Amino acid sequence: MKLERLLQNISTHKINAPLDSEISELTLNSNDIKKGSLFFAIRGGNFDGNNYINDAIASGASCVVTESEPNESVPYVLVEDAREAMAKISGNFYENCHKHMKMIAITGTNGKTTTAHMIANILKHSGKKVTVAGTLGTYINGEKTDTELTTPDPIEFHKLIAKSYKEGVTHFIYEASAHAIYLKKLSGIIADIAVFTNFSQDHLDFFKTLDSYRAVKRSFFTKEFARFAVINADDNLGINILKTAEIPITSYGIQNPSDVFAIETEYNNGFSCVVNAYDDIFDLKSHFHGEFNIYNSLGAITVARLLSIPVPTIKSAYEVMQPVSGRFNLLRFQKRSVVIDFAHTPEGLKNLLISARLLCKGKLISVFGCGGNRDSKKRPLMGAVSAKYSDFTILTSDNSRHENPNDIIRQIEEGHKEINNKYIKITEREKAIAYALITSKQDDLVVIAGKGGEEYSEENGIKTPYSDTKVVEEIIKRYEL
Repeated sequence: MKLERLLQNISTHKINAPLDSEISELTLNSNDIKKGSLFFAIRGGNFDGNNYINDAIASGASCVVTESEPNESVPYVLVEDAREAMAKISGNFYENCHKHMKMIAITGTNGKTTTAHMIANILKHSGKKVTVAGTLGTYINGEKTDTELTTPDPIEFHKLIAKSYKEGVTHFIYEASAHAIYLKKLSGIIADIAVFTNFSQDHLDFFKTLDSYRAVKRSFFTKEFARFAVINADDNLGINILKTAEIPITSYGIQNPSDVFAIETEYNNGFSCVVNAYDDIFDLKSHFHGEFNIYNSLGAITVARLLSIPVPTIKSAYEVMQPVSGRFNLLRFQKRSVVIDFAHTPEGLKNLLISARLLCKGKLISVFGCGGNRDSKKRPLMGAVSAKYSDFTILTSDNSRHENPNDIIRQIEEGHKEINNKYIKITEREKAIAYALITSKQDDLVVIAGKGGEEYSEENGIKTPYSDTKVVEEIIKRYEL
């Protein structure tokens, strides 16, 4: 594709490159340069792409997009914001296929993945061809492509969008992480519908303050990113968005007046409730557990009704819909019961344990840790949550990355022991899970939180295969539990 075409609708300060240059591919990694590449010199926390401009040109790059004017011998495009330019140029390179599909975005601290997959399942049940992209990877018409990030970088993201469009997808559902919004990965894409699930503490390692994190979430509900908003009216930030959003908006909830709401909620082998969706009233039964999944369902149902999916189709979709991998997966064995969940924030862990308590006849045993090189302020808070809502806690490791796992555990412990001393520390996660299963009794419920459906463990920058579910199954088999 010609450089001139790639730069359509891109704000530039200076162009020092032939506009008829042929661009064969896009990259932000100088190691991936091939002849004809367009290289984006992106400044990151640990690396500055501008330091690799000469290497990129020497390797065959046709042009560089940068915020800093390089040597005149370098063919370059000077822009105000290289990240924003990368997102929009990526759209142009892949023919802006997002404009030809219904784009549905989900943002919020918790519940993004489940809500996205609920929407996808309803749409597929109605006969639509769907892509869903997020934490669990990207599924194009049910075929999985692994991705590293909740919201992939723009080049990869637009490539997935283009592939989806070529395969006949009509509805593209994606999780919009706070990082992606802040780093302008989604610039140029306007969601037809944007859903806000909830807000609570997370990612303060990156955003530093709750106010900064909150402002990023709020900024998504503007004309730049969305045409229509679906908002949780029972969340404080959601209430603020409802009052201040500059785009058309609708609401869902349980407690506060909402356009779509649930009453008569019951929790028994899943949940059931009565849903009122724009005055269409119907019974809903689901295999999902917990009040938080009623909220996720209300968000998904609101989107479905906005897309004119009939109520009978929504109901029948939920009758066969199975829980999302790693999101409140209830495993019942002959002598033990286990819940595996991704909960990795104080609010997420609280919701998980409250919901698990409803299924527990004996003691509720919590097994969890916190990720390394992430928000350390939430660690004692999560310890306190487990102390308050479970009967016993086993503190363990969880993707310690470049931190000492024992240091992380001690920080969690600080919060727990302020409430009570009903806990033990077992650093190795497999041994922690084994301890929980072996020492628990038949009526107890073991909740294993933090990793959910992840299939790896990350320590010292190295990822090794690992699965909470597989570990549980092996221990149950080994000890005949």
